[in-house]
Amino acid sequence: MTEHSAITFRPASLSYLPLMAKWLMMPHMRDSYQPDPITPREVAEEYGPLFTGETPDICHIAYYGEQPFGYLQCYRNADYQDELPALDYGISVDLFIGEPDYIGRGIGSLMLREYLAQIAFPHFTDERFAYITHEAGDLDAIRASEAAGFRPVDEFEEDGDSVILFRFERSSNDNKKGGA
Repeated sequence: MTEHSAITFRPASLSYLPLMAKWLMMPHMRDSYQPDPITPREVAEEYGPLFTGETPDICHIAYYGEQPFGYLQCYRNADYQDELPALDYGISVDLFIGEPDYIGRGIGSLMLREYLAQIAFPHFTDERFAYITHEAGDLDAIRASEAAGFRPVDEFEEDGDSVILFRFERSSNDNKKGGA
């Protein structure tokens, strides 16, 4: 099995909430993604509606072989026009690696690239651009997104933090079924 074929995605469901709670409380997650303590109940309140289809987001758990190791979600920016008025086209992606053993191995960029090709663009067939944001100081996340093909397009302040907006453009050679 090649590294490429080892990463798969399964739709997130309520059965993953305990795993999400565990991941969100890990030290590496507290450093950047989830700085404030979060209870299992708060995890259920935040992620439950995403996992049950109450929002337009699609959410997945990334697996390496049979091991779940990360979380990804994406949505059409037009579905959140009130919150993202400058981005009324394309999709946005959010993700994290929950299992610490998978950090620093290049798997984040591979996971992101494969998610765009296997899930995001095939689901949102009419979209050509994908966006992701990172705090300017999160160099590991920035490197992973750039390795996946994202390029910086804007920088702005959000909640007192400097944030960089990155964009990925699906090649005109890719068909409507996906491909990144």
